[in-house]
Amino acid sequence: MKKWPRLNWPTKIVCIVGLVCVSYVVSILWRVSLAEQALYGRSDLIPFSLHPLRCDLPPSEDSHLDTTYRFNRDGQTIVVYTQLINSFQHAYGSALAAYELGDVAADYLFRANEYFEAICWKNSGSLKFYLDTRKDLANNAAGRRVGMMARERGLIGAAADQYMIKEVQHGLADGRVIKHCEDAVVNSLPTLVESGCPFLAEIQKARGSDKTVDIK
Repeated sequence: MKKWPRLNWPTKIVCIVGLVCVSYVVSILWRVSLAEQALYGRSDLIPFSLHPLRCDLPPSEDSHLDTTYRFNRDGQTIVVYTQLINSFQHAYGSALAAYELGDVAADYLFRANEYFEAICWKNSGSLKFYLDTRKDLANNAAGRRVGMMARERGLIGAAADQYMIKEVQHGLADGRVIKHCEDAVVNSLPTLVESGCPFLAEIQKARGSDKTVDIK
């Protein structure tokens, strides 16, 4: 029987750091998914239901041409669409990371996510994907501000989580968190380079089939 090669200490340290990073990312995905399930009746990151609510109703004004579904939250009917859930994911996930790791680390973590999606997602390179990336980066920044405010207030545990969730919800309501990549405000957002993501536009262009799409 073959024996596994012994790892030297630098390799062990790299493996341990990598495992810790992956575990932390999974913890973010898990907590965001739990919040999604409670707020929208559906989780798009880690599915908690065998029969998730489906977007099979007509579009609303906020959803542009995206189909929707209705969810009853605390006696109030909420109109939900995929872009709305995605906006919550980025803002709340960034808030959690900023609260726990600080603004800079959270920024790098979620910027790395945009590179990962640009390389791996099949629709990378489309105009909608590009606009969605700009929206995501703006929502990441909005979420980090929420997380840092929770820090400054000295909130801990469940109190911090509830504060961040409520602030993200308020942000979605008042425009601080952008709800859809086709909202008019997206065109006035910083470019990918200005948002601190060099070469991300080039990656998306390389993945795209329509080279006339203005990605910058």
